[in-house]
Amino acid sequence: MNTIDTETSPRTDYLDGWRGVSILCVLQGHFVALPIPVDLGRFGVCMFFALSGMLMSNLLFIERQPLSKFYRRRISRILPTFILFVSMMFALSGLWNTAFSWSEFISTLLFARTYFPYPGIWKTEIPIGHIWSLNIEEHSYIFMSFLTLLPFLKRREGPFLIACGATCIVIGFIYVRLGSNAPFWGSLGTEVAASFLLMSAGYRLVCDRVRQYVPPWLPVLSLILAMFLSQGGRWWMQPMASPALLAFAVNHLPETRSWFKTLLSSQALRLAGLCSFSIYLWQQPFYSTKAIFPGGPYSALACAVIVSLLSYHLVEKPSRTWLNRNWKSWLPVHTAQQH
Repeated sequence: MNTIDTETSPRTDYLDGWRGVSILCVLQGHFVALPIPVDLGRFGVCMFFALSGMLMSNLLFIERQPLSKFYRRRISRILPTFILFVSMMFALSGLWNTAFSWSEFISTLLFARTYFPYPGIWKTEIPIGHIWSLNIEEHSYIFMSFLTLLPFLKRREGPFLIACGATCIVIGFIYVRLGSNAPFWGSLGTEVAASFLLMSAGYRLVCDRVRQYVPPWLPVLSLILAMFLSQGGRWWMQPMASPALLAFAVNHLPETRSWFKTLLSSQALRLAGLCSFSIYLWQQPFYSTKAIFPGGPYSALACAVIVSLLSYHLVEKPSRTWLNRNWKSWLPVHTAQQH
């Protein structure tokens, strides 16, 4: 679901592979029952968050990419496929006599459906529940881009973002303590679940100081430990340790052994990673209706993959290419020359 592009080069192939592993984890959690009681769906989402945080931090605070370019790239990457998906889901729901309000439709398009209207994104019969995680990414884009406008934070963004991530963890603990008195969105709110993204973004800005001391096996071990914690354990350990472990793992991928980066750079994982946003969007209606498929969840998964590939090749990729190519022709001449 990660919606930040990386440049196409051998140097970053393993980041596409990370995306590929992430979306395969989501698909496993939704469609594939393993012989052992493992559900990697939520872990895959957290992997996406960690990668997004690292890449956003790199663009905004290291490369200092102009916000105009940053948002143009995000819009061209996200909105065409997202608007098509949301419009189609609500249109089909209307044809199937599923009740919904226009405020629900507008809220979904504005990435606010996690919070309103009541009772929340998981209570609707429309298959949009997974968009809670995309909402978190979009809210984080806005928050982190706002930080670039604060001159007193320059060169202090790393510790500040880590502190923000820690604050998200604390809020999560408060919600647990509040129980039924906590807000109805609970751990799905950006103020809680953004811990993975913000910790990774903050650590990206300080990790260069320790790269030379990181043994090549430690990022892989951190990834495995984060995956282990996602399957249970003491309730306080996962929200505290998992964001830090994934932030460490993704930011130190360059230090891992070549065999691990080669594995992530494999064609299959890279292809899954390149198509991950379309897969993330379109798998949900098939997941929601998998019980009615003649072949069960596996035939639902096959249909989800086919539709996702069609979406990527017919909508996502061409619309992004066309928009990126034509942005400057819509801008005033002096603005276009600046970029």
